[in-house]
Amino acid sequence: MKKPLGIILVIGALVLGYLGYTKLDSGKAEIKIGDLEISASDKDTKQEAYIYFGLAAVALIAGLMISRGKA
Repeated sequence: MKKPLGIILVIGALVLGYLGYTKLDSGKAEIKIGDLEISASDKDTKQEAYIYFGLAAVALIAGLMISRGKA
């Protein structure tokens, strides 16, 4: 019973990582004109992305530990 739960947590970690990456990528904008580059980012979106990354890391570690029988 532990192995399927570990696999589900690892898959969930991958999904959370992807969501965090897309949220981080969508929260910024850039304009390039010749040598001039202007960029802006949304602070709240960046913070949400880092929360997703943190949750993904926790789920990945827990999933790997459960599937290996350490927990």
